[in-house]
Amino acid sequence: MIDILNDNDLPEYERPNKSKLKREAQASLKLAKDLVELNASVWKSLSLPDELIEELHHLKDMPQFGAKKRQLKLVAKLLRQVDVSGAERAVADAVKQHADVNAAFHKVEYWRDRLLSGQRDDLTEFLKLYPDANAQQMNQLLRNAKQEILTGKSAKYSKLLFKLLREITTEA
Repeated sequence: MIDILNDNDLPEYERPNKSKLKREAQASLKLAKDLVELNASVWKSLSLPDELIEELHHLKDMPQFGAKKRQLKLVAKLLRQVDVSGAERAVADAVKQHADVNAAFHKVEYWRDRLLSGQRDDLTEFLKLYPDANAQQMNQLLRNAKQEILTGKSAKYSKLLFKLLREITTEA
């Protein structure tokens, strides 16, 4: 809202940009959804007002029906009234952490699948990348896991191989 003077030196009212207001409302609604996905203990550290934290608790406890949608809009409205820079950083950190965990998991899956279906050169390459890995233990688990696959038994050794690969890749 800006006051500008017209030809008669009287203040003239300029209305706010509706598109901008809608974008801000949608951003606060998305932030509200993201905050609900975070752990409730994080909310206190964000220096949000007590009323907002209480409404977030109510929202988190609600079943997935119309009341939840109304509550989400209320939380978004309350978010528009406070500084949310800390909350936005917390959500961004949580998203990054989730992406890092996913990437590490896919890396382990990639190596397990490659080692089980590949040649001996793949194991050599893995041991070059991770020199602290126990080659004898890796060979034994690979041999047993490949035997499991051929005989159609349960994937006990394949799971053990996955756990070992996860330990090796996270230590490096």
